This record gives sequence, C-alpha cells and structure tokens, in this order.
Amino acid sequence: MNLSILLPTYNESKNIIDLLNEINRHLKNKKISFECIVVDDDSPDDTYELVLNKSKNDHKIAPILRKKDHGLARSILEGIKNAKGENILVMDSDFNHDPKMIWQMYCLLEFYDLVVGSRFVYSGGMEDTMRNKLSYLFNLIIRIILGTHIQDNLSGFFIIKKKLLLPFANKKIFTGYGEYFIKLLYRAKITKYRIIEVPVYYNLRRHGQSKSNFLKMFITYSKTVLEELIYEVQRTKSLKSIFNR
Repeated sequence: MNLSILLPTYNESKNIIDLLNEINRHLKNKKISFECIVVDDDSPDDTYELVLNKSKNDHKIAPILRKKDHGLARSILEGIKNAKGENILVMDSDFNHDPKMIWQMYCLLEFYDLVVGSRFVYSGGMEDTMRNKLSYLFNLIIRIILGTHIQDNLSGFFIIKKKLLLPFANKKIFTGYGEYFIKLLYRAKITKYRIIEVPVYYNLRRHGQSKSNFLKMFITYSKTVLEELIYEVQRTKSLKSIFNR
C-alpha cells in the first residue's frame, strides 16, 4: 500500500461521500495503491453509516467508528494506528482541502520527508478573507516565538512517510483540535526533517457548519506554542548537560 488518506469526520454526511468520490477520481489513473480511512467521532447525522455502506462496494474505503475520547487529533491518531500505507496524508473532510492536491503532494515525498499544504506561500490563500488574515497574523506570531520558517503551522493538510510519523504518534502530540499540528511541525523541524510547503487555496466548506471557534483556538494554540517553547528550552539544557560531561 503506497498511501493511506486519513479523513476525520464529525457530522460530515453531506460532504464525505462526494469527497471520497473526488479523491478516487483524482487518483484512479495514477500508478498508486491507496486507502481512505474515515475516522468518525460517532456523528449523529449518520456520517459513519453512509461511509460503511459505501465501503461494502469499495475496498479502498476503511471506516472507523470512535465511541469515546472524541476529538480531531485523537481521530487522526486512531487513523495512523490503522494505516496500512507507507505514506500518510491527512486532510479535512469538508472540501476545505482540495483533493486535486493529493497527487502533487505525494510525488514530492520522493525528495522530502514532510509536505505541507500552505495558505501563506505564493499562490496560496483562503476564500474566507477575515479568517485568512487572522490565521496569517497568528502564524506570524508562531514563527517569531518558535523561530521557525514554516509559513502555515495551522494547515492540517499534510503528507509524511509513515516511518517518520510513528515516533510522534502518541497522545502527548495528538491532543485537542488543531494544536497537534503545531507540535508535529515543530518536532519535525528540530528533528531536521526535510519539509516543504506547497500552495493551497481554501474554499468555503460545501455543506454544514465549521467546528472552529477562533477565540477558543487562539487561547489553546497560544498555550501550545508556549509549551513547545518550554520543551525546546528543556531539551537544549539536557543536550548541553550531556555535552558538558
């Protein structure tokens, strides 16, 4: 299996089947074996049931139902544990992330360890202009505090070699909503993974409501950035003590 595509869902019944069809359409003529792992947090709108029914006629679809310990990061972690592919791609299930980018991101793994879909490199962007400006500002703060050159630390649209992701596949990293991605990128950076960002454009979701709460996210993400800064200080001190022995 070349690729496992992880699709965390909660109340995405109006989007998920169309998305699965789009993914298949974009990859069907490529020389690649792939699976779509849909990890659902027990949606009350029958998202899981729809995916389960579709999977009966499509062996590439693997539905997972989570009854407890809900949350975006935990769903992704569950998907990682069940992934059969040598490479893992994570994307939203509401068409925020364009499935036509999957092939390009996959091909870049020949030269890089981690490929990130970024709104803030040339040609990237977002249809929701206010959210785009707020996200850009917060990413600027992250870059200043953590000293990273990564433009989009909040994307959540990425592909990575599975063997390189597994060292970080734990509950300390994969916790909460999108803060896991800040942690993952920073750990990948200090581990000296080869990282590249490719431009992506976020369209508005086709159906349903966003689960994002900007104020709550700002507080949580700010806390995460400070935790990573403390982690780096402690790590550096540990390394210095080792070399000074």
